Amino acid sequence: MGVNKDIELPILQEEEARELFRQSINYQGDLYSDPRIGTHATDLVRAINGLPSELVRYGKSMHGIMDASFWKVAIDDAASKFSRSRSIEDTLRLIEDDPTLGVIGIWGPGGVGKTHLLKKIQGFFRGRMTVIWVTASKECSVLKVQTQILDDLKLKGDGNMRTQSSMIRGFLENKSFLLLLDDVWERIDLDAIGLPLPLGIEPLNKFKRKVVLTTRFTSVCGGMEVKKQIQVPYLREIEAWELFREKVGDQTLFSPGIEDRARILVTEMKGLPLALVTVGRAMYGKFCADQWDSAIQHMKNSCCIDTNEDPLKMEEEVFRKIMFSYDNLKSGRLKNCFLTCALWPEDYEIHKEELAQCWVGIGLVGVGDIQSPYTKAYSLMGDLTGACLLEGCGESNDWVKLHDVIRDMSLWISCGCGKNNGNWFVHAGVGLDEKIGIPWSSAEYISLMFNKMKKLPFVGHPLKLTVLCLQKNNLDETIIDGVLANAATLTYLDLSYNEIKGIPESICYLLELIHLDLSFNKGIQEVPRSFGNLVKLKFLYLQYSSTQIIPKEVISRLQALEIIHVDIMLVSDFVRSNVYTELSTLNHLKVFGTSVILSDAWTSLHDAADLPIRSLRLDALHGGADLPIGSSSLEASAENNEFHLYDILSLDFAQTTLYDLDIAYDRCVTDITLIHRPEQQPYNFGILSNLTLYDLSAWITVKWMGTSPTSVFPRLTCLTVSDCPNLEHLSWAMYLPCLGELDVEYNHSMQKAFTRYHVDNVWSGLESSQTFPCLKQLRLAKCETLVTIADPDVTFPSLEVLLITVCPELKKLPFNMTSLPQSLKVLRMRDTESWERLELEEGVKSFLQPRLQYS
Repeated sequence: MGVNKDIELPILQEEEARELFRQSINYQGDLYSDPRIGTHATDLVRAINGLPSELVRYGKSMHGIMDASFWKVAIDDAASKFSRSRSIEDTLRLIEDDPTLGVIGIWGPGGVGKTHLLKKIQGFFRGRMTVIWVTASKECSVLKVQTQILDDLKLKGDGNMRTQSSMIRGFLENKSFLLLLDDVWERIDLDAIGLPLPLGIEPLNKFKRKVVLTTRFTSVCGGMEVKKQIQVPYLREIEAWELFREKVGDQTLFSPGIEDRARILVTEMKGLPLALVTVGRAMYGKFCADQWDSAIQHMKNSCCIDTNEDPLKMEEEVFRKIMFSYDNLKSGRLKNCFLTCALWPEDYEIHKEELAQCWVGIGLVGVGDIQSPYTKAYSLMGDLTGACLLEGCGESNDWVKLHDVIRDMSLWISCGCGKNNGNWFVHAGVGLDEKIGIPWSSAEYISLMFNKMKKLPFVGHPLKLTVLCLQKNNLDETIIDGVLANAATLTYLDLSYNEIKGIPESICYLLELIHLDLSFNKGIQEVPRSFGNLVKLKFLYLQYSSTQIIPKEVISRLQALEIIHVDIMLVSDFVRSNVYTELSTLNHLKVFGTSVILSDAWTSLHDAADLPIRSLRLDALHGGADLPIGSSSLEASAENNEFHLYDILSLDFAQTTLYDLDIAYDRCVTDITLIHRPEQQPYNFGILSNLTLYDLSAWITVKWMGTSPTSVFPRLTCLTVSDCPNLEHLSWAMYLPCLGELDVEYNHSMQKAFTRYHVDNVWSGLESSQTFPCLKQLRLAKCETLVTIADPDVTFPSLEVLLITVCPELKKLPFNMTSLPQSLKVLRMRDTESWERLELEEGVKSFLQPRLQYS
């Protein structure tokens, strides 16, 4: 058309988009505060991603509609059309306009659509600059990349890396170019290849020199000095449906009885494009409902169970392609860590500490000192997340999960990559199924967790079992005998969260046992004398039981113990003293976790001062359990209703090994005191990271004297205060130097959570200190009297997530135009009413609005 200048219409910012949509729907008033459709309107505007014409079109189509179901359909429709197109738009804009970005990284798991996105970029820029495509793949080298570049540029190389580098540099020196590197597995030296540097946009002659790469590993982005990472997400539900529909065809899809089954099948693939395409092609032309039922069953069952031919070609087309990420893991240990994640149920979010405990018990992570096994395990989880084989989840990222298809691949690998060798059997979280055939005679790993099972079959022959996961069932001690009596090779046994009332004798003769978890079996009151037979036992978990009797010389016989968690608050003073004495004789003991009665904590812990106590619960009620004769009474909860925490701090373990501390279930304590007396040395919780204060119904405040929060808690990172209805404020937490997460819920007295001006503010020099220097997440839930969070001079320089739920009186946030939380990514509130109730400056409201979410 002879255009001399093209002008791109930019997408609208959220406030502009909201207003254009409101005008288009012809709504008079504040659309987004409408209790019927306000939240839906906000979600729809966000799904449209600021495209003006679409905002107008959707606005007109939704005029006068108040039915939430119609709005949900519109939101899903918009999300399917614009979520990925927005990613492409953003990437194109970065390439086109940002002079600082020389290298852009697109990352995500295998099969998620990274190459598809790269091809879109290639098509957009072809003809506008020199575009070069290189498929890097595994074991790529500079010479291989040079060869592909020279072929693309139609230049003839001589096989010498140095001369080919000069040839490429000479050709590209005075050109705008875009190098697309697909499937990068390790760092590639761009200078050695021959790319003219620096990359970016040259300011004088406006040459664009850009590299866009795709990879499965975030570590590659770091090695390639990527300036901007773009993660390719899994498809949303409606996006997944449309892709599947495209591959299977409408004629098949909308045949009688097929569509509902197809939607179930799509749900099983959790938005992984490679799986959707593969299965869609496999189901093309299948008009019989039985064929679809069989496919659904195949997807739902682990491939360890199904011995038939793969009807969906998942093995050939999906698993073997995703498996490259598994093959590239740097060690056999990391591969085994990944495989064990599949022992948990599909879609289950595994707490990181729970997974770390498993890896330690199986022997994948060694115990060096009190914290090292957990630190190492969390590092390995980071490696698996960086390889897109594991996903972080939860607001504070304390949980991980496997994508369903990747979990199926893990089980496929564990079972011999399609050979169905019977070594693994996982039937977790699917409910009780008495017909299921369990390969007791051949399996080495069996997971039946989360099934509410009440019985197990009797097994009359020796087993090869080494790992047995039975947690979260309804099993008692009589039921498990039939299996354990023949499981002499068992090394790992998890029976937590069951109905066991006494430790069966059969456990005491599993002489190869290394890991035993009997926690959360509240009926266990006695440890049998024969328990001392478990001389190879390294890891024992008995917390949240009702243990009262531990015979003498049982613990001292467990000389291999490295980690033990056992509650001894219900035992007599004599038994407790004996437990401490025997634990001190264990030469390999690295970690001890326990609970004691709050009222005489200092006395009962005095003999344990030298033990490596990592986690400690000070508990007044222990769920209402009866205390044994000889224990301190609950009425004597604390002298003058005060609990002197500084006394506990004077014990050696509190300063050197204590990592988790819980104080819970007290009805009498009104004040927790931290008083440093002149005759005492200045103590602190040297490594304490997590502090939980729970169900302290009378607690009002923390009293300080002669010390300060920064001195006492130098490394506290997570503070949880729950069900403390009379607590007046938490101002002392503002100055904790490492606090990253603060959770406050169920409070009925607090009107202002944090203030610099109060009677307890006696910490010399802290009044002018920066507040919350490291706080990333703040959660306030069910604080019924809270009016304002903090004084205006309380700042949150690192805050990323602010969650506010059921705080009906809250009217003020501690933000103004000079103290905006610049790091904030998410502000989550319950509903539009909670948001509209806030009294905010217009500029603050505009800053917060794009970060606002409802739950």
